[in-house]
Amino acid sequence: MNLPKDYISVSQINMYLRCPAQYYFRYVQGMIIPPKSALTKGKAVHKGQEVNYKQKIETQEDMKLSDVQEVVATEFETLAPETEWQPDEDPGKVKDETISLASLYHTEIAPTVQPMLVEEEILIDIPGGKLKGCIDLVDMQEYIRDTKTASRTPSQDVISKSLQLSAYALAYRKEMDRPEAGVKLDYLVNTKTPKVVTLEGKRTEQDLQRFISIATRVMDAIQKGVFYPNQDNFMCDEKNCGYWHECHKTF
Repeated sequence: MNLPKDYISVSQINMYLRCPAQYYFRYVQGMIIPPKSALTKGKAVHKGQEVNYKQKIETQEDMKLSDVQEVVATEFETLAPETEWQPDEDPGKVKDETISLASLYHTEIAPTVQPMLVEEEILIDIPGGKLKGCIDLVDMQEYIRDTKTASRTPSQDVISKSLQLSAYALAYRKEMDRPEAGVKLDYLVNTKTPKVVTLEGKRTEQDLQRFISIATRVMDAIQKGVFYPNQDNFMCDEKNCGYWHECHKTF
């Protein structure tokens, strides 16, 4: 079979590695399930950063905090009706947490960043197919950056294991014909007292070749129709996987 979308993306790769059955339901069968609140929160925070940084390329100044908060609130309200809320979740409280995290980023991280590229779409050839994606942010020091929201403090190995950052580094080098300065993950950690944790790392040529190897093998498995449930996957339960019931009927 052909790749369902004629290309591979990092989100597709990560989903297949997490659970090939989940990939099958989402991309082969086309079953779209409502996002969880964590994804809605992350998207709303990201929207505030995107709007701010796109205008900052020209103005070299950040937007007012209140304007960013309004962007984030509007995006959250747009996404909220499509979100699958758990019985114990309060959408209003989650909205307040989202605005708080976005505000934290805007006051602590944004002033230190002058963007060079924002939401840069990529489409590059790799063995076995095409890789498509979008680099969220590259700053003027040529650091490739991404932002994550989390409920607990991340460990340093998160950045070394990130396939997303490896893919972005590969694409950057192909497009710019030079290596990036490094990669950074800005974590907004929603603990009792929210905080920012920035992880920094490098990508070697070996890292990029490993990413290509993984991506190539995932594409090959998809094209051969290799799909099966991964019950050791931490999301494999009725609450966390929207495909749980369908999976138990199919596999």
